[in-house]
This record gives sequence, structure tokens and C-alpha cells, in this order.
Amino acid sequence: MTNSTFKNKTTSAFLLIVSLLCFCGMALSACSGGWSKEEDNFVETYTEVLIAREQFARDTALANTSVRTILKQHGFTEETFRQRFSELSGKPEKLRQMLDSSRSRARKIAEREAEKERKEAEQKQKNDSVPKPQSLDKTKPPQDIR
Repeated sequence: MTNSTFKNKTTSAFLLIVSLLCFCGMALSACSGGWSKEEDNFVETYTEVLIAREQFARDTALANTSVRTILKQHGFTEETFRQRFSELSGKPEKLRQMLDSSRSRARKIAEREAEKERKEAEQKQKNDSVPKPQSLDKTKPPQDIR
């Protein structure tokens, strides 16, 4: 694979992941753990960060770029996110619940995505196994079928 093809695929994958994370964040917003809007935003953000870190585990630079994008989308900088995390550390039980919720949400999203990919692979395999119609050879006259 050429370097430019790899970069194009990486960029496409990155944009797809960011879009997916935004969608998942909106979908998960209805699943608040009884927290304030600000706390729920933190949980959504942390969930998306976990997914991005997992998705780009082999490419730290791409993972860091993705994380910065996620933080920005949720109104954080790296510093403000760390500050919020530090503030929540003063409430260890609440922080534990929030982090557990983030991990649970990330796991559910990963399971849904894995299932979706499995179904797509099955469908592709099914489509590939269907015999393709033979092209007509226009140089031969049609045969009479009786």
C-alpha cells in the first residue's frame, strides 16, 4: 500500500470515527446517571476518549489528535478536562460511578460496532458467494432452449 493511500484511509477512518463518536455522544446523552448537565458532558467526553484511545491504540499521534478533537467538541481543553477530573477526585464515589458509566458505555458501543461489522462481513461473504451471471458472448448466436 502506498503512503498516500495509507494516509487517505487513515484520514477517512479518523473522520468516520469522529462522526460516530459524535453520534454516540448524542445517543448516550439520554442515558444520564442522574448527574448535572456538566457532569454528564464529562461522562460523554470520557467515554469518547476511551473509544478513541482504543481505536487508535497503535498510533499515539492519531489517538492524541482524536482526543483533542473530542475534548474541543465538548467544550474542553486538555487542561480544563484535567482540572475537571481533579475536581471530581475530591468526590471519589461519584467519580468512580462516572468512570464506571463511561467504561460501560464504551463497552456497549464497541459491542454494537463489532456486531455491525460482523453482520456486514457476513453480508459481504454472502454476496461474494452468489454466482455472477455469465456475460453473453455476442459473437455466438443464441442457442435454442427447449
